[in-house]
Amino acid sequence: MPRNYSIVVMFTALSPNRNCKICKEVHTEYTTLARSHRYSRSFNSDVFFTMVDYDGGAAIFQRLKLTSAPVILHFPASGKRKKEDKFDLERRGINAEAVSKWVKDRTDVSIEVIRPPNYTNAILLGVFLFAVSGTLLIKGNSLDFLYKWKYWAITSMFIMFAMTSGQMWLHIRGAPFAHVDRNTGRTSFIHGGSNMMFVAESYIIAVVNGVIAFGFILMADAPKDPLTLTPNI
Repeated sequence: MPRNYSIVVMFTALSPNRNCKICKEVHTEYTTLARSHRYSRSFNSDVFFTMVDYDGGAAIFQRLKLTSAPVILHFPASGKRKKEDKFDLERRGINAEAVSKWVKDRTDVSIEVIRPPNYTNAILLGVFLFAVSGTLLIKGNSLDFLYKWKYWAITSMFIMFAMTSGQMWLHIRGAPFAHVDRNTGRTSFIHGGSNMMFVAESYIIAVVNGVIAFGFILMADAPKDPLTLTPNI
């Protein structure tokens, strides 16, 4: 009897001895998407999600000629798999929303990602408001520091370095901090491709940008005329 539903399969290697950090990160997002579909009000049997671990399904890896993990494949209800039936982790990212959009493109099934409540942002906002309130109470009527351009300049530079280093892009894509090769154990902080980067790589870029900016500031503040230099006595 022909199959009338699509199957999305994640091929992974979650065993601790495999040392696949990105496998765990993708597994978390993939599980979030699968549960969102399973418990949604619009659940239907047009698509199903499953998973194959290398330690329990090495033969399947070999049959599909998979040499790395994680890999997410779509098996359509009819016809052969196409190139687009393989989820591109490097270009699309690893978050559940990106996988959901890809599933929508391949199966025409729309899945709204439902995540458990995250109180981190609320706690950080509370701490920030508490710090601001405490500062205002301590300073009293002395708010001259708010009019000092150096405070705003430093704050603006930190924000600029964070944005130009790719922090927002990494947050949207859900990129890992670094990559550990499970065969050699070598840690890579810079991604080899042009369509992806690691969090550690963005920190390196931010530091380099900061050093360059600091160098320009020193040159701008340097005396223009050597005769204006006064020796210390």
